[in-house]
Amino acid sequence: MVAPKKLEPGIFMATRLDSAIGDYLKEIKQYALLTADEERELGTKIQAAAKSESMLADRSISIREHEQVQSDAAMARERMINANLRLVISVAKNFRNRGLAMEDLIEEGNVGLVNAVDRFDPNVGSRFSTYASYWIDQAMRRAVQNATQMIHIPSYLMEQIGAMRLAMRQLEEELGRPPTVDELAAHRDISPRKAAAVVQAIRACACPNQATADSDGNSVTDTLADHRMPTPHDAVFTESDGELVTQLLSRINEREATVLQLRYGLRDGHKMTLKEIGESVGLTRERVRQIEKEAKRKLEEYVKEYI
Repeated sequence: MVAPKKLEPGIFMATRLDSAIGDYLKEIKQYALLTADEERELGTKIQAAAKSESMLADRSISIREHEQVQSDAAMARERMINANLRLVISVAKNFRNRGLAMEDLIEEGNVGLVNAVDRFDPNVGSRFSTYASYWIDQAMRRAVQNATQMIHIPSYLMEQIGAMRLAMRQLEEELGRPPTVDELAAHRDISPRKAAAVVQAIRACACPNQATADSDGNSVTDTLADHRMPTPHDAVFTESDGELVTQLLSRINEREATVLQLRYGLRDGHKMTLKEIGESVGLTRERVRQIEKEAKRKLEEYVKEYI
């Protein structure tokens, strides 16, 4: 008798995840898709709930009528959401292999779906799926972006990053070598400390290569120079980068630091999903998400203070 093939831990987890998503897909298939007329009818009921608040305030309707409208809206909202859960999975497939697990993509997409249901105007004339796809897509894009960056870069800092990148290119062309921190600071008329911080922010917001692969599985940029290899200029900041990360994590409590380390692979290079972290530290998945969000908020405040 041939012994069953032993799966590697990573393969086992992937298989288990695929099975969980398969079960979820089977579960949501019980909800029938909606026709255009049904979407308009449900959308009208959902909109009526918002209008009933003001109508109750000016006594245009009774409390009982108001409660009935709210009840009808709640059922319409639930039916609209359930009927479009498959749409979320369809959109999520476009974001696979971008640093976020499929289950997390689906969860974020469901949040976008709920927003779409609440904002949908049945009088516009378009199908709900067309409208909802935008909100679902945006929710997933934000989640993927946040997953690839430990710290979200504020908009004001992005302007400084753009200016610093331009200065680095200009000085490198003039000098024939990567510029030093002092040279960048003098060129931008800022302090060396601030120049170093902006350069570190540039490194922090560098995203993984998402270039489209060809039929052989090779990325188009595989034929270009590998700019991810550290240059002499980058090497200058390697030690200070490590100090900055350590300093950042010291600003939050131990549990928050642990969640970020596991979430972004800061310990062993392996990024864990919210569910995996929850199982590891004995917390629910939603609680882990809340801790991660709060930790990021604290770090962003520190980045503002540091810059």
